[in-house]
Amino acid sequence: MRTFIAEGPCDPLRHHHLPAAPRLPEARGLIDEGSYFLVRSPRRTGKTTTLLALAADLTREGRYAALCVPCAVGETSSDAPRAQAAEEALLASLRLAAEHDLPPALRPPAFPPSAEGTRLLSALDAWARACPRPIALFLDDIDALRGPSLRSVLGQLAAGFSRRPAAFPWSVALSSELDLRDERLGGGELARAGLPGPFDVAVSTEAMRRFTEDETRALYAQHAAETGQRFDEPALRAALGATAGHPFLVQALGREIARGAEPPAPVTAERVEEAAARLVQRGVTPIDNLAALLGDERVRRVIEPLLAGRVDVAAARAEDVAYARDIGLLAPDAPARVEGGIHRALVPRLLASGVERVVTDDPAQFFPGDGRLDMALLLDRFAAFHAAHGEALARATAYEAIAPELVLLGYLHRALHGRGLVACDYGVGRGRIDVLLSVPLGDAPAQREALVLVSRRKGERGAKKRGLGWLDAALDRLQLQEGTLVLFDRRKSAPRHSRIRMRQLRTPKGRIARFLRT
Repeated sequence: MRTFIAEGPCDPLRHHHLPAAPRLPEARGLIDEGSYFLVRSPRRTGKTTTLLALAADLTREGRYAALCVPCAVGETSSDAPRAQAAEEALLASLRLAAEHDLPPALRPPAFPPSAEGTRLLSALDAWARACPRPIALFLDDIDALRGPSLRSVLGQLAAGFSRRPAAFPWSVALSSELDLRDERLGGGELARAGLPGPFDVAVSTEAMRRFTEDETRALYAQHAAETGQRFDEPALRAALGATAGHPFLVQALGREIARGAEPPAPVTAERVEEAAARLVQRGVTPIDNLAALLGDERVRRVIEPLLAGRVDVAAARAEDVAYARDIGLLAPDAPARVEGGIHRALVPRLLASGVERVVTDDPAQFFPGDGRLDMALLLDRFAAFHAAHGEALARATAYEAIAPELVLLGYLHRALHGRGLVACDYGVGRGRIDVLLSVPLGDAPAQREALVLVSRRKGERGAKKRGLGWLDAALDRLQLQEGTLVLFDRRKSAPRHSRIRMRQLRTPKGRIARFLRT
């Protein structure tokens, strides 16, 4: 029985999968034209799976000797000795891939000896001369090479371009996460590769970026057909919202659900939400080192105003926005936004993780015998925690615009750890962060608690009034009758002794609102 997969290329014999060709529809035409082109999209969006399948199809059809070569073995240094080692590693990877994926008649001959910096050129020349078919070569994860290593490879490919197809590959595709034309390629400096002449075509990244709704449904339908465990319609909607169609997250969520469910009981929206929360809890993401990337100035300049709900994200440098999209953190289209419930929850959680690690309050105290969250007690304990540690923790975060909000989110994650879920909603122009706490109660409907987090800064008026209006809107959306407004007074003029206050108010629509001002 096939399973979901979240690591490495998808094997159609063992894993649920989608046909590769529709995800890269431009590639065949470019290969037939003899183009040298780029395939660029974020990590774990299916580039390797698609290129392997395309290479296998092209070879099987008999027109080409097509090969996908992993380049990560040549990773990543800018010094010359390492550049030479990267060249040797790349040739060894090519040899192994050919032995695995090509019939003997199409494999390269022994590579001739050659001077450093020309070994790839000579090897591909020898292969093309000996091969009975034109060669289509896919260099996967080429951006694992940096600095001199990358420039040497690109230069050798450019040098052989005019010899094709008799003495060089007919078509070459470079697969990468980053834009090789204008990204930082090594040494800490903006070392533009200035891609050599042949690589002037870039395949549309939209096809590779994510699954459509129909594709996501089709993938989960494979699981239903093979196990008898179907996703009901609310569950499918919840999965689409959680993953935004990102191939890695669609697969990872499916695997998480399949591990925790007993066929043939249908998968419900609650099961999907619980599985998504577990992925967030474990920090599962297709983006390598996301926590470290959030500290990158390029990323911070985009994500901080998004979380703060400010409109000045529109003024962010275009290259910063492009970089955040390249790594898969932002949606590919406007407006700038973190897309998918898993990533939207994971970003503030990672930023607040430092706070979560230092909270010593016992989470069990917030859940009395009936298992429900004591919201009043939680807010009271947070107020005491914030009074003692809030300013020091806020100073420690690089995201100054939302520092107090991150302190509260870290506290909430610690308080609900293993017992409930913390979901956040934020974005351009919102001016606040909406938070939904959800606590499962067995067979009874889950307890849900809504909070709106607002900061008041110098010169701003009416923050409390706006916050109560926003709380009403959140309660309308969630069909709840009471909620919490937390107002962080960021004005230095506010008296310290009066900063933390708890009281009960009414929203404009007459609902009960717990009001915490710090």
